[in-house]
Amino acid sequence: MRALREHLRCVTPTAVPSPALVAAAALVALGVVAAGARADTPASTDTPEATVASLHRGLIAVSQSSPGANVDARYRALEPLIERTHDLRYIAEFALRKQWPMLSENDRQRFVAAFEKLSVMTYASRFKNVSAGTFKSAGLATIESGRAHVLTAIARQGQPDISLDYMLEQKDGAWRIINIIADGVSDLALKRAEYQRIVGSGSLDDLIKELETQTARLEQP
Repeated sequence: MRALREHLRCVTPTAVPSPALVAAAALVALGVVAAGARADTPASTDTPEATVASLHRGLIAVSQSSPGANVDARYRALEPLIERTHDLRYIAEFALRKQWPMLSENDRQRFVAAFEKLSVMTYASRFKNVSAGTFKSAGLATIESGRAHVLTAIARQGQPDISLDYMLEQKDGAWRIINIIADGVSDLALKRAEYQRIVGSGSLDDLIKELETQTARLEQP
């Protein structure tokens, strides 16, 4: 995750293109940018485009309604949105797929809780402002075998765009984000490599501690 954030942070001088901020890339094409966007608008997940649009609509609403809010307030505002538009448990389980069958249910719950908190805090910390002019569409969703890709891009002045490919999976009739690929860099693959490295040389407790440390770092002003 840190590697992906560093990759995106340097792509434009006019925005902080972290995963949370860059997630607004598809918004313009989906036609949901509106001055009157509400932070409490229910998220729709009945199509891949609707899920991405709901995420971005909520991000913009929080930015517009509480521009000076601290990270804790943004966390509380964004938590239900991120949990509804992302399949965080799937991402967490996939990142530890090799060890997952051997974990107790208590250990699974501890890890998923730490992972979910870090995921939401990443959005709350990195997302502050959104400029619609920074983002543009690169195509509509393609669907195959219960999974979909929503293609977007982030514009850079005088340089090629950064492509953003949202991967979503349908479960129980809802489409949720399971990965974000930025210029070919998979956030899920980075997470899996990082987590496997930590667990491989230590333990699950070491990994949870690292996630908690990253979360605490993001909580700082």
